[in-house]
Amino acid sequence: MKTLFLGSVVERSGKSMVTLGLAKNSPFKVGYFKPFKEVMMNLDGRVIDQDAYLMRKALHLPYDEEELCPLTYDIYQPVGMDDILKRFERVKEGAEAMLIEGTRDITTGCMGSVSGMAIAHAVDANVVLVSSAQLPALDKICMLRKLMDQYPLHFRGVILNQAEDLKMGRLVERRGIKVLGSIPPMRELRTFRVREMAEALGAEVLNPERGMDELVEKVMIGAMTPETALMYMRRLARKAIITGGDRADIQMAALSTDTSCLVLTGGLYPPKPVVAKAFEVGVPILVTRHNTMEAAEMVDRLIARIDPSDESKIHRIAETVKRHVDLDAIWNE
Repeated sequence: MKTLFLGSVVERSGKSMVTLGLAKNSPFKVGYFKPFKEVMMNLDGRVIDQDAYLMRKALHLPYDEEELCPLTYDIYQPVGMDDILKRFERVKEGAEAMLIEGTRDITTGCMGSVSGMAIAHAVDANVVLVSSAQLPALDKICMLRKLMDQYPLHFRGVILNQAEDLKMGRLVERRGIKVLGSIPPMRELRTFRVREMAEALGAEVLNPERGMDELVEKVMIGAMTPETALMYMRRLARKAIITGGDRADIQMAALSTDTSCLVLTGGLYPPKPVVAKAFEVGVPILVTRHNTMEAAEMVDRLIARIDPSDESKIHRIAETVKRHVDLDAIWNE
């Protein structure tokens, strides 16, 4: 059985997107396994890994999320490799090829001898690194390449994501590392709907009658003077404004521009004039107990999320990976 381990060089490399794209373009009946949970979500009272949910739905896998992504890495009480292998053997049944998705960093788990490199070695997997095309990431690719020689591993090469400049790939290849693909930025993937934002924040929606399916393309934190804020707000369409619940001046300014929703932090409710104006223009108000920084971080994580029900987005991912990645070099020996 062909097994492919997808390891991330840096956080937010686009590893999950690349994994999905490779799975959709596999010439084999492909299975999926992710040893360690990372970004969690609540589904019908079950706390599961977001990537496992995506892959189970998108690939119509016969295993539940707890089987596809069963473990949590704890540096003080790490799981053993035997446990990881036992669970891997369970979910590979019925598959012709397996994709194993690592954590945000392929070195995570070194203290417990269960890093991505150790797992790839244990299952005899081919390794593909996924990285953003930034200079610090390129340095880390070179470092990891030398580190992988110690196992040794079947290293196939690297896929550069959000690569706007092809010379980044050439820099890597000069160090003897095969670049399997350079995927350009997919800005259309960085949009989501107001409804998704409300769910991610666990927010109370004051006026959910209209606007919940509006797209959010930009996120702006309103922590400035109304005059300065208004200057920037006018430049951005389809935006979400995150601001304190006590900043009525920012809220009213946002409602006079093209705004998809207001996110009010600190559990504070807006005054009646703001509610009335929002109802008039059809802009939902999301009230969250989180502070502004926490809310911004949660939304930042949401940007990377791929909704398994969004078939058009999944199709775009599959087509982009097909167009910009050397699939023969990945799937063929």
